[in-house]
Amino acid sequence: MPDYNKIIAFFDEYITHYREFLQFEYLKMDMINHNQIEKLSTSLSTEQALIMKTNVYETKRLKVLEGTTGSTFAEIAQNAPEEYREKLTAQHKELSEIVFRIKELNDSAKITVTERLKKIQRRTAELDVYDGKGTVKREHASRLAISKNV
Repeated sequence: MPDYNKIIAFFDEYITHYREFLQFEYLKMDMINHNQIEKLSTSLSTEQALIMKTNVYETKRLKVLEGTTGSTFAEIAQNAPEEYREKLTAQHKELSEIVFRIKELNDSAKITVTERLKKIQRRTAELDVYDGKGTVKREHASRLAISKNV
């Protein structure tokens, strides 16, 4: 029989980590929204550390859950003895909400960054004198002709 006290203790720790990760994601989104590119760049080491810590927790989670019945956290909580079921179900709910919120923030950040990059690309494309074939773009050729005649 699995050690449910050990499983509960692990998930308390795991959820604490994901809360920390969520707080970082809020900060990252704030940096994106306020165009704080340098600050965002500096925060990459923090994000990498959080991701590495997540990987360590994933390895630990697999070990802690060995011998449990069910392949998902929800199933493990559902199949747990009654005295552990309520706590595990609450942990599952909280962890699911945190992970969903992290995903939501990442999706939002991706959309924001993608749209900003498209704007930058459109603006820089307007400055390009040459087209993809290496010839002077038509609008620039007429500007050059006008400026020569002035």
